[in-house]
Amino acid sequence: MPKLFRLGFVFLCLYALFSNFTLWGEESLFTPEIASSPLVQKLFSFLEKNREKIIEEWIYLTEIPAPSGQEEKRAVYLKKQFEAAGLNEAFVDRSGNVIGIWRGSQKGRKIVMPAHMDTVFQGVKEIKVKREGNILKAPGIGDDTASLINILWSVRALKHAGFKPKDTYYFVTTVGEEVGFLGMQAFMEETEEKFDLVIALDGDLGKVHYGALGFGGGRITFRGPGAHTMQSRGVPNPNLAVAKALERIYKIKLPSKPPERWTILNVGMIGGGRVRNAVSQESYFTVDLRSANQEELEKAQGKIRKICEEIASEVDVELEMNLNKSSKAHQIPGARESFLVETVVDILEFLKVRGIEVDPLGSTDANVGIKKGILSVNLGRTYGRYKHSLREEAEIGGLFLAMKQVLLLVCSLNSQ
Repeated sequence: MPKLFRLGFVFLCLYALFSNFTLWGEESLFTPEIASSPLVQKLFSFLEKNREKIIEEWIYLTEIPAPSGQEEKRAVYLKKQFEAAGLNEAFVDRSGNVIGIWRGSQKGRKIVMPAHMDTVFQGVKEIKVKREGNILKAPGIGDDTASLINILWSVRALKHAGFKPKDTYYFVTTVGEEVGFLGMQAFMEETEEKFDLVIALDGDLGKVHYGALGFGGGRITFRGPGAHTMQSRGVPNPNLAVAKALERIYKIKLPSKPPERWTILNVGMIGGGRVRNAVSQESYFTVDLRSANQEELEKAQGKIRKICEEIASEVDVELEMNLNKSSKAHQIPGARESFLVETVVDILEFLKVRGIEVDPLGSTDANVGIKKGILSVNLGRTYGRYKHSLREEAEIGGLFLAMKQVLLLVCSLNSQ
């Protein structure tokens, strides 16, 4: 080996040792021996013995309506359960989040494990869960009530088994996740603690996100003088402006790979005019724009703005654009090869979870941790369908698989 090459290789190894750079990626903390240990077998046995109680509590909690901004009843219940489980502290913070703290050793890590209490179902005042075999049906049964149950019963199982954590856990059931991670942001800003990891319980089982999606787009409105159909010849028409804008916007080329630059847009709403026999005075559409890369997000947003400005000039209408600039994309270099992601993936493969996907396209409370530079992932809650709809469904078997995932991760982290 040439001397210069040897020196370069030594330098690279030293750099890898004393920095956050990993030469070949970090190693998973999970081993099959952890899964076969008496502790884990005791944990899994506890879940099976309490199977019907877990399902009953899942149904009970789901039937407490909790639209964003109205999570108080769930918060009262969860605080009582954290206290009954024997956590070191349990309280409701100023934002309405419920915090349960389980302290480990002073040398251990500080880990935040959030799940959100709120649902998207504003105006739904009564919920009744329907059980059909392995399926539970109700709005909010999965997103994210299943994760609240995962936290409660994982804590109870660990306490029952006599688990002694090295790390300190902050179990946070958050408010306002569905409207912009409000509770998680408030918690992270108000606390003086420096956290090492964020493990959010949210999303479909098997879907692992290590990056934070950025959100762009917004509402775009064109306005004109209006006129009766009989006098409409040559009158600027906002509806025409909308039609032209949509055609050109959908011709914008957006990257689908690599995953770290993935970007997509959708026109979700469109409207304009008040009567059939008159030129619209005001027409609008909305764009939902998402990207794993802030540069791509801003580039797409800029193209949308330019298209709309050009069309407003061509059609001779006024333009108003309200585009989102606050929810930015964030990625942590090396996160995909980190010990945390590798451990989670190994656990999912061991449990034979179907449809495993690992990508940087996160949209959970973990985004707040990633934004702050904290290594963060999500853990799926169960298998489900029709999320964010009144016919939402979730699998009972998937919930128990998700709890095993949580327990194996906690035990793996404790082995280090």
